[in-house]
Amino acid sequence: MPAEPRLLPLARWSAGVAHDDIPPRTLRAARFQLLDMIAAAHASARAREVSSVVHGLEALGGDGGRATIVGTGGRARVTDAAMVNAAFSMAHDFDDIVWMGHTCHSSVFAPLAVAEREGSSTTDLLTAIVVANEIGGRLGASSFLGPLNGQMWTFIHLVGAAAATAKLLRLDEAVTAHALAIALAQPNFALQPGFMAPTSKLLAASTPIATGIQAAYFARAGMTGHPGILEDRRGFWRRFSFLPMPFMLDKLGEFWTLDTLTIKTYPGCHYFQTALTALERILARRPIRPSEIEVVTVDTTKLACEVTRFAGAYVGAAGEVTPVRVNFDLAASCTLFLHAGKLGPDEMEADYLKEHGAALRALRERVVVRHDPALTARVVAGARGIATGKRAVAEIRLADLRVLARRYGEEYGSRLFSMGDAANLLKRALSRRAPRTAGPLSDGGVPLYFPSRVTVELTGGGREEERVDLPVGSMASPDVERSLEGKVVASLARTVGEERARRALVAGLAVEAMELGEFVSAVSARAAVAAPGASRR
Repeated sequence: MPAEPRLLPLARWSAGVAHDDIPPRTLRAARFQLLDMIAAAHASARAREVSSVVHGLEALGGDGGRATIVGTGGRARVTDAAMVNAAFSMAHDFDDIVWMGHTCHSSVFAPLAVAEREGSSTTDLLTAIVVANEIGGRLGASSFLGPLNGQMWTFIHLVGAAAATAKLLRLDEAVTAHALAIALAQPNFALQPGFMAPTSKLLAASTPIATGIQAAYFARAGMTGHPGILEDRRGFWRRFSFLPMPFMLDKLGEFWTLDTLTIKTYPGCHYFQTALTALERILARRPIRPSEIEVVTVDTTKLACEVTRFAGAYVGAAGEVTPVRVNFDLAASCTLFLHAGKLGPDEMEADYLKEHGAALRALRERVVVRHDPALTARVVAGARGIATGKRAVAEIRLADLRVLARRYGEEYGSRLFSMGDAANLLKRALSRRAPRTAGPLSDGGVPLYFPSRVTVELTGGGREEERVDLPVGSMASPDVERSLEGKVVASLARTVGEERARRALVAGLAVEAMELGEFVSAVSARAAVAAPGASRR
C-alpha cells in the first residue's frame, strides 16, 4: 500500500485539535508570542523604512477594511493588515523563534487579521496561533539542511498562514490539506541580496503570509492542491532541502514546537542574544566607558560567526555601522551596545547610527568575534532534548556530511564546517554525559541553547568575563516573563504611552478572558472598532 502523503497528517491534526487539547504551558507560550510580536510591531511603527509598505498598499486601494494595523491603529483588508503588521515586526529583527524557524510573523499576524474578519473568539485566535507554529515549525525543521536557513525560510509563512486561516474558517481535514498544498504550490525562495541590505527585507514574511491566507479561502471555495507536494520527486523537498528529514513532521500533539519559544530581548539576530546579555551583565556590575576598553573578545557559535561572515558582503562599506549591520554583524551589535549602554529601537534608528558613526567605527575595531567549537557543540548537544533533534543527530552519516559540506560550499561560497569539526560535533552531541547547564531552568518550556562568552579587557589591566548559554527570553528561562514585560512596555510606550502599554500587557496575559475587539483595542495604537460578531468563546 502506498505511503500516505506527508501533508495529510498535518491537515488531520490541524483540523482536529481543540483549545482544550493544548497543554497549559503551550497556551502560555502562545500568549507570550502574541504579546511579543505586537511589541515588535510597535517598536518599529515609527521607523522611516516601514512607511513604504503602508503607503504602497494605500495607493493600491488597501486602506479601510475589517482588520487592524496594530502599530498605527489603521484598518485594512485582511491580507493587507497581516502584511503591514509582519513588515513592522520584521523591520528591526525584534521577533522570536521556535524549533525551528521564525514562525512568529505568520503565526500571529495571519490569524489576528483573519479572526477580526471572521468574528472569531480570542480562544479560537490562540488555538490558531498554536496550530500555525506547529505546522510551520515542523516544515522548517524538515528542511533544516538545505540552501536556506533562519529567516530565509520564508516558505514556512505559507503553511503557517494557511493552517491558521483554515483553523479559523473551521475547514475539515480534506479542505485543510488542500489549503496547505495550494499555499505550497509556488513556494517562495528568498534571495539573500533582497534581505541582507535593502528594505525589500520587510516583505520576507509579508508576501507569503498573504498567499497563505488566500490559499485557505481558495480551498474553502473549492480549489484543490496536490497532497504529495512535499515528497514528490519534483516537489518541495527536492527544491528546498539537501537532506530532507520527513520525521520532523511527526509527534504532533506529543511534542509542542511552541514550547521552544524564545523571545528576543534585543533587536537583531537570535544567535547574538546571549552575547548581548553577557555584555549587559558585565556593564551592570561594572560600568565601562568605551575609552577604557582595550579589546572585547566574543567567543560564540559557528552559527553566529557564519551570519556575520555572510552578511559582510551586503551590509555596506567596511566599518560603516548601519541598522542591517547591527542586525547581522555580531561585532557591530556589541559595539553599539557598549557605546550606548543599551540596545533597543532607539539605537537602531539610522539617524542615531549616523550621528555616532565615527565613535562606533573606532570602537568596532576593538571587538573581536571568534568561533569556539565547544560552544557550537553545546548547541548540537542541546538538540538532544528534543526527540526529533536527537533522531536527526543520530541519523546523519559520514557520507551525508560529505554531501552537505559540498552543497553548503557551493551555495554559500565557504566551508561551513570541516569534516574534522563535524565529526567532533557529532561525537560531543552523542555523548551520554549531561551537557553543561548554566543557571536554573524553569519547567515553562524546552531550552534552545546558543551560548556566548564575552571578555572585556581594560586599558588599565582589568578584565571582565561573562558566559551565557540560554537566552533570557527562552520559555525555559526563569527570567522570561520579566523579559517579556520589559519588551512590551518599552515598545508600546513609544506609540501609546507607558500606562496603556502596561494595560496591553495585562490584556495579552489574559487574552482568552476578553472579547477579540476589546483585546485588539487594548494593544493597538489607537482604539480599533470591534470585529462584527466577535465573542469571548
